[in-house]
This record gives sequence, structure tokens and C-alpha cells, in this order.
Amino acid sequence: MHARLEHAPVARSDSTIHTLSWNGIIPASEREKSVARRRYCHEGWLATGNAKGVVGATFTTSHCRKEYKAPPRSNFNLRGHNSEVVLVRWNEPYQKLATCDGNGVIFVWIKYEGRWSIELVNDRGSPVSDFNWSHDGRLALICYRDGFVLVGSVAGQRYWSSMLNLEESNILCGVWTPDNKQVLFGTADGQVIVMDSHGAMVAQCILDDDDEIRSLAWSGEKFHMVNTSDSESEVEESPSTPKNKGQRRRHSQRQAAMRSGHILAVGFGSGDVALMKSYDDMAPVLVRTNMIATKLEWSSCGLFLAVGGTHRHITDPDSVSAVKYYDTSGHLRFTLNIPAQRALTAMTWGHNDKRFFVASGSSLFVAWVEKEVAPLQLLCMEVVGTMIKEEKQVARLPLP
Repeated sequence: MHARLEHAPVARSDSTIHTLSWNGIIPASEREKSVARRRYCHEGWLATGNAKGVVGATFTTSHCRKEYKAPPRSNFNLRGHNSEVVLVRWNEPYQKLATCDGNGVIFVWIKYEGRWSIELVNDRGSPVSDFNWSHDGRLALICYRDGFVLVGSVAGQRYWSSMLNLEESNILCGVWTPDNKQVLFGTADGQVIVMDSHGAMVAQCILDDDDEIRSLAWSGEKFHMVNTSDSESEVEESPSTPKNKGQRRRHSQRQAAMRSGHILAVGFGSGDVALMKSYDDMAPVLVRTNMIATKLEWSSCGLFLAVGGTHRHITDPDSVSAVKYYDTSGHLRFTLNIPAQRALTAMTWGHNDKRFFVASGSSLFVAWVEKEVAPLQLLCMEVVGTMIKEEKQVARLPLP
């Protein structure tokens, strides 16, 4: 695996970027079907939420075509929040965007005929700790810090809600299981609370009573956009798809990951990450990241876990943060250092894992990701780029 930052001017916001989320553009005619993500991963929208209460939606591409149908407008600033935006979450199947601010106000935005408008508003008057769409996009899970949890439909109907008795603790995160049949909550006292999709209590497990659980994430795609038979035929029968060994290897790896089951990543306040086969796994894999204030997110293929944070021991003041990529066994595959003096504040995968977006303060970095062995030409370009700072230095390069 290899990742490199784009050699381009760093994009900047007018304030700190707190949250990121990327969404592939799916034609309206395909939204009710089971589609292959790879067909619609080349173009999409990157949502950002900043400290001034502004939600940004920016059109992004991962291809180099000279002729393509770009939207008439490629950047939007969505206003309506009266405090800093702390969460943005795309709903890819329904092409909707949920945003939440520090006061607990939630907006659901929809784009129609080139304009963004607020479709739904939820304001309970309490801070929201997490928000997640179900994997089919039909339901939304809202977690409040005071222990109140709510599940509602994408259309705004409340299905169920519950006030959890946490005894001076708080809910810090929540996540749907891959089959959408259960929801898991992480608390400040190291508990994982499990409830079914109808709101009934299933289990409570203490993972670490001395450390808080800040994040929970299951391996696999955020949204079930791929029909297995469609994806298989696409790989083997599509005339436009190169039938190379690397592509077949990635496909076999994904199928093997699906057969072996999903992995639950648990991010602790200390910066450590536990990889578990289930919420009651008695022998989890513990990953020592040597970072603090960590954030984590699985790639859409379910094979790589990105963990971003601030170095526990800073040796370079110009690069205080990094993103570390681990496989499902907890082995470190690559470390991407972020050239910024501000701590990492947000990150997300995009373009079917070919891009990785990282926010550090008000700066936004874009990384190109190679999930296989990086091409030798790319590695040579990086080495040459670090050795040569001026054109007149080219003559010093040793040629074979």
C-alpha cells in the first residue's frame, strides 16, 4: 500500500474544518437499483463543516478526462447553522446530506435542480455526539450526549427513541451493525451498549473501565450499493475493464473479507484501537497507534483502517499529525505524515478508496492512495522530487 499527497496548492477554509464526508454521484435513474460503486466513484461531492457554522459542498473528480459533463456550479456554501458544524454525513443511496451543529440542531439537505434546500430539521436542544445513516440509507441513528438515542426514517418519521441510564456517563458514538439489525453505542466509561433495530436492550459490555470509547466503526462499505453478482460479472465480463492480476487479486481479497466476517474497530480516548470480530470478542487485537485525538474510518473495500491523529511524541513541529493505515489483522501498512503545524481535525475516504481527504485546522489535503504495490515510476518521481528543488539541479542526477 502507498499514499502520497497531491503536489498542488493546499485548499483552505476561512476557519477550522471539524468534519468531512464524501459522496459519489449516483444518477436518479439508478437510485432504486443495486448498483456497483465503481461505476459512480469518479465524480462526487465533498462536504465540510467548519467553526463558523458553514457547510461546504465541493465537486471533486478522480479522472483526467478533458471532456466530461461538469455541474454548472462546483462549490456551495450552505448556511443556516448558528454555531460551529460538528458533523456532516452523506446518505449516498438517497443523495441527501445531514449536518449537525454544536447546539444539537440537525439539518437534512437535498439538492434539486442545482439548488440546495433544507428538507428536514431536528432540534432537541441537546448536544449531539454522533449521527449515522443505516447501510441501506433508510434509517438515521442520532446519539445525544445525555444518553438519549433516536432512530428515524430518511423521510423524518420517528421509529423509536430511548433514554439510557448511564449514571453520570455520556454516549460518545454510535454505529449500525453491517446487517442493520442492531445498533452499538460507545460511552465515556468504556462500555459498549447493544440494542436491536426496534429499541430493545440486547447487551452491555465493559471493554475498558479506565478509558472512554470515542469511535466505533465496522469494516465494509458505508452503504450497500453493490449486488455481488453484478460486481462479479463486472470484473469478469465487462469489456472496458482490464483483466489484470491486480484487479483479480483485489476482487478475491474483498470476497475473502466478506466471507471471514466484518471487523469492529473501537477507538479509545488514549489513542489505542481494538479490532474485534464482535462486540463481545474475548480476544481482540489491540493496536498501539502512538497518537492522540485519533479518528478512524474503514475503506469501502473493508480491507484497510485509516487512523488519523496527532503524534504522541512530536519530533517535527511542521508535521504534528499523521494518518496510519492498518489491515484487518492490525498490521501497519503505511504511514502518511501531514505537513501542517495544526492537529488533524477531520478525514474521510473518497472515490472508491482512490483518494483520502485530510483536514488539519483550516487546511485540506488530498492524498492519492494505491492499495496495491505502488508503481516504480511513482516511487521514482517522489524520490526525484525530494532531491531536486530547482531546475538547474537536474544535471546532478546520476543516470544509468
